[in-house]
Amino acid sequence: MPTTEQLGPILNDWRTVLGDNATAGAEFEGRELWPVTATDGRCYFLKRLGPWRNLPLADEFRVLRHLAARGILVAEYLITDRARLYAGAIEDSYVLMPRLAESRLDRRAVLALEPVIGAAVADLHAALAGHPWPVASYHEDIVGNLRRELDLPPDLAEAYEARRDRVIDDLTGLPEQLIHGDLTIDNVLLGDVIAFIDLDHLPYGLRLWDLAKYLSRRLRCPASEAAEALPHLSRFLSGYQQRSPLSAAELAAFPSLIIGAGVIEISYLRQVLSGALERRRLPDHERTLWATVEALRWQLDDHDSIAEAVRST
Repeated sequence: MPTTEQLGPILNDWRTVLGDNATAGAEFEGRELWPVTATDGRCYFLKRLGPWRNLPLADEFRVLRHLAARGILVAEYLITDRARLYAGAIEDSYVLMPRLAESRLDRRAVLALEPVIGAAVADLHAALAGHPWPVASYHEDIVGNLRRELDLPPDLAEAYEARRDRVIDDLTGLPEQLIHGDLTIDNVLLGDVIAFIDLDHLPYGLRLWDLAKYLSRRLRCPASEAAEALPHLSRFLSGYQQRSPLSAAELAAFPSLIIGAGVIEISYLRQVLSGALERRRLPDHERTLWATVEALRWQLDDHDSIAEAVRST
């Protein structure tokens, strides 16, 4: 991994934007992302493109440009002084993007903002559905993933097996479109305007998958905090539906998708932890796995509470 000093030649490719005295801060641990301050004081991020690319960089750039033109706040990649999208060798390349403003809000403030967040995600989906060109990404086959053998703790494997057929039936045949693909709470920046980052997946899949990715993080809590967490789901979905109503089938399937998101994530995290799947491990990997397991336990035990929160929208 390069040191901040070694990034100097990379930053020079954006000399017009960054000036002669740009500085790179310490890497965000495990994320191959460096904060950069330009000579004029403006702030950016330098991102190293890893080996697991989900789509061509040109496609990603076109989608970002399209979203920005539709009024969606995203971090567009900046063109280098060589008129390229990236700096460095193609097999070890970097992109530069502006650092978007965000606010650190407590849980109560986030809860109050959930309808606005939901509406912003609906606008994102409408813009993605209107992208005019093909995107050479992948298909997020949620139903196929749920049919495969999953790496789960024994108690969760047994509880999920009892519900698997219902989950798969609920999710089969729902409409698909171009989606964000990694819409976690970390990739939704809160502020005066909701912003979206890390649009480097962009698969074709259920729009519900984005909602479930986001809300499964809001519901990632022990059973003792479930009653406090569930209003996030109902308020977010209310805001989303004001912009883009979900069908009766999508609403009926949503509780099953929360369960599906949990089992898929736990299986993924366990496979990475065991080495069965070669992927980057973040510093909080084990803590995230533990929290997701604890959350899924109460979600399987108290599935009706999730369904009731959906109905309340």
